[in-house]
Amino acid sequence: MHVMLLCGLVALGSPGPWEPTPSPDIPPPASGSASEAPAATTTPPTEASTSASAPPDAAAPATPSTPAASVTASTPASTAPPEPAPAAAAPAPKPSKWAPRWEAARLADDPISPDGKTRWRPGVGLEVASKSGRFSLAFNAFVQMQAVMLHVPGQPGTDQKPGADEHTDFTLQFRRARMWLSGNIFTKNIKYRITLTFSPVELGFKDGVPHRSPILDWFFTLDRFRDFTLVVGQYKVPYNHQRMNKIASLQFVDRSLANNEFTFDRDIGLDLRSKDIAGLGKLRYYLGVYLGDGIAKYGPSNFGLMYLGRFEVLPFGQYDDLEESDLDRSIKPRMLIGAAYGFIDRDPHDNHGFGGAIPADGGFTSTHNATADLSFRIAGFSLDSAFFWRNGWRIPGNAVDLTGQPIPVVAARNGIGYFAQAGYLIPRTPLELGVRYGGSRGIAGRFGTSLPDQTEVGGVVNVFFARHFLKLQLDYLRLYSSAVTGAMDQVRLQLQATF
Repeated sequence: MHVMLLCGLVALGSPGPWEPTPSPDIPPPASGSASEAPAATTTPPTEASTSASAPPDAAAPATPSTPAASVTASTPASTAPPEPAPAAAAPAPKPSKWAPRWEAARLADDPISPDGKTRWRPGVGLEVASKSGRFSLAFNAFVQMQAVMLHVPGQPGTDQKPGADEHTDFTLQFRRARMWLSGNIFTKNIKYRITLTFSPVELGFKDGVPHRSPILDWFFTLDRFRDFTLVVGQYKVPYNHQRMNKIASLQFVDRSLANNEFTFDRDIGLDLRSKDIAGLGKLRYYLGVYLGDGIAKYGPSNFGLMYLGRFEVLPFGQYDDLEESDLDRSIKPRMLIGAAYGFIDRDPHDNHGFGGAIPADGGFTSTHNATADLSFRIAGFSLDSAFFWRNGWRIPGNAVDLTGQPIPVVAARNGIGYFAQAGYLIPRTPLELGVRYGGSRGIAGRFGTSLPDQTEVGGVVNVFFARHFLKLQLDYLRLYSSAVTGAMDQVRLQLQATF
């Protein structure tokens, strides 16, 4: 059944009589990076090309320029002086010769109103703006339908407990189903973003009851000053690069094992940042303070906060670095080198974010965290890699078991993590092949560790029907863990659509 689905969808990606032809009034979207040429009004926005404070998952919508008022010959010049005509937008660069010939037409904007204030933009959705541009709203949604097969080897038992049988689990689910609202209010320099989730997985359903809030993001960005942009609210902490990537623009079905273990995920707080220090087009920084409790825990908190600093260098200039895979296929190299440090004081989890569990003893965990990452793109080839380090200590709680005895304290998950993945888009086709290797290693050190040794290795095949906005992904990972005897095999098939 999966093979038939795959074959049918691959056929859909090929040009056919249903393909739209570019309208003479709608130029094709840009295929190069934002640093190669100014983006045309019809180009899907990127974080590098929109605002220094664009949100992590997707850029804030660009506000259409207000058309100049027309003045008839009978209007007195003294009462209605003609407004200067707006400067003509720079023409969009030609699509890469290595891209499928039908891609530009498929990704073109689709105006709804004659004045262009209401339009449909692939990846951005329905966009509405006021005449003055002081207010705007973009609405869109995306869904990931995912099928997962996981083979688990049999586990040896003990004298007291029999071992687990070898088995294969199958899951078919909405891995993610989200809705985004974004735009600006009162001025183009006050932007907002709201992300809501409807996926049972992300809502933490147990016995039919959700245990997490549907609010993923709700924050404001004040970008009046390029080098001192303020972001405040709940959003993804800008710690490691792969976590900052747009969730709908990943190369594999999901992020790496190392990212899932060491990332900070979302939190409530604020940061100062610049996506283009001094206008050089090559430097960025982030300095933030956050609640330190993540989004999976609500209620009273202590003053144990999280502190963050991150710095990035882009030696070849700005580009949309928050998309994995080199769909622009530009011959100009693009690179990002980043490093970050974070300290979490009295985290209520054993590690931070969705992946962290609340310790059974009811205590807290303080950790030092550091990461370095690299992203590189050229001519359809992409490379992403990162290294993580964490060292922390447990602050015991006062929880007791059913007999009244204190629950033993489990050490922090101290250790290192790493991954590297690469992909290549086959010229003039929507097909991409990719590989990944990564894992984590526990390091006991002074405070001990509860982090198991883990490894993942595998590959992916992607079919891009409309870049990341409509794609089919099939990946295979062989998983090793010191907590499990033998290797596990995981196959995932995912169809993603952005509306």
